[in-house]
Amino acid sequence: MTPKIDIPAHEHGAIRVFSLSMSDDAARALKDDAAQLVEMLGVPVDADHIEVFALSDLDGVGLAGYLADGHAVPDAELAPDRIKLDKLGGWVMIVYSRAFSGAATTLAPAPALTLIGAYGTPGTNWQATETITSEAAKPYSAPPETVKKHPSDAAMSGRIAMIVLIGLALFTWLFIWIAG
Repeated sequence: MTPKIDIPAHEHGAIRVFSLSMSDDAARALKDDAAQLVEMLGVPVDADHIEVFALSDLDGVGLAGYLADGHAVPDAELAPDRIKLDKLGGWVMIVYSRAFSGAATTLAPAPALTLIGAYGTPGTNWQATETITSEAAKPYSAPPETVKKHPSDAAMSGRIAMIVLIGLALFTWLFIWIAG
């Protein structure tokens, strides 16, 4: 049996791996049953952010490789549990932080669940590593907006003349067509 597990509010990027001590049929049924997932974890969860699968599906990759390559869990975090992860068999449940919808909660896992480990994925580092010193990067340094010039009188006269000539051409064509 796994002891209660506290999930902090607004947790992001954590992955919890549980081993399932149940038959293949029961694990397969758990995979598609959101109500049973809630019962197994002891709290309401979003089943879309929980994976249940047989470790035989990861042949050649292994669970540690799946976490490292598929979820970008750093090798330094996996190192203490790598042997345990590679020796696991049967079925596992992976619960992502998003399954808790940002709410603080306490998991009360069923006896069939054994917590193997909790791993964090690196977030995006939004800190700038260099300082931008160009004038254009300074706040309020954009040039003042330019006012769009109105067309000149000569340009307007040219446009009016073009419209009149097109009208005359259409009028002439219409008379030729009617006469023809």
